[in-house]
Amino acid sequence: MQSWKLSEIAKLLGGQFVGSDDPVITGAAGLDEAVAGDLTFVTTVQLLAQLKNSGASAVLIGPDMETQVPAVRLGNPYDGFADFLALFQTPLDRVFPAGVHTTAVIDPTADVSAAACIGPHCVVGPGCVVGAGSRLESHVTLGPDVCLGEDCLIYAQVAIREGCQLGNRVILHSGTCVGSDGFGFLPSKQGLKKIPQVGIVVLEDDVEIGSNSCIDRATTGRTVIGQGSKIDNLVQVGHNVKIGCHTVLCGQSGVAGSTTIGNGVAVGGCASVGDHIKVGDGAQIAGKAGIISDVGPGETLFGTPAIDIKESFRLFASLRKLPELLRRVRKLEEIQNKPVD
Repeated sequence: MQSWKLSEIAKLLGGQFVGSDDPVITGAAGLDEAVAGDLTFVTTVQLLAQLKNSGASAVLIGPDMETQVPAVRLGNPYDGFADFLALFQTPLDRVFPAGVHTTAVIDPTADVSAAACIGPHCVVGPGCVVGAGSRLESHVTLGPDVCLGEDCLIYAQVAIREGCQLGNRVILHSGTCVGSDGFGFLPSKQGLKKIPQVGIVVLEDDVEIGSNSCIDRATTGRTVIGQGSKIDNLVQVGHNVKIGCHTVLCGQSGVAGSTTIGNGVAVGGCASVGDHIKVGDGAQIAGKAGIISDVGPGETLFGTPAIDIKESFRLFASLRKLPELLRRVRKLEEIQNKPVD
């Protein structure tokens, strides 16, 4: 079991050790789940009161906070907590053993760095490039001419199809498919004729994609996920979509083909964005929203079809008053229709 004294943690995180006790810390947890030996964190003064009911042995606090619990004072307690959690991660060398596994199949024309790790039953196709420090877990398939940059982490059962390009430090979680055919069909007398999908997918530096998500290749050209963007599990990104930098797509959301999403956009869970739409920088799309027209920069939308979030709240508030309003209307109609003596 790993353990650190709180004073040691303060040095690791670059914070100020607060208190006379120096407890031994063996774990990390939120306020409600923490037990003896755990380090927790608080982000506001209001949350300090909850420490009385928490079993945590120590806490990370902000610059202007005071507490009787042994603490480390930091500029950003949440950020410090994230750094501390990193100490508990399974070492990469255990998940991705060094070298090339004997069961891996690597085409002779592939260029695989000597500093890359290729796991059991992986397939690296002809013309592929795998950069230094990139790691493939078991059963990963790279189609022909796939290019991986440096220090990528590709977890088990990921498929990256022909010609797709990944930058540096890209992370793909299990079951993800990059470069599957876009959903392109042409109605004809014989039925739906498949339109060849001959483009690629480009994932720029520091993109991370969750498990079982699908990023479709472009019909022609490129489907692009911009630098630093993060995509959750079970997300669908259609062909020829362009997503900007540092944008977030939450679980079960979907983006239809040829849509452009700007930088710093947040798309909530189960939200859907229609095809050929433009979403401006900094927009926020609430969970389960349905976007059927362009979204301006910085707009916050909710509902199906999505409208301005403040307007949607007013509409929902009005809906609650409808039963009483109907009763009043019926009474007025009864009075109006009552025969005059």
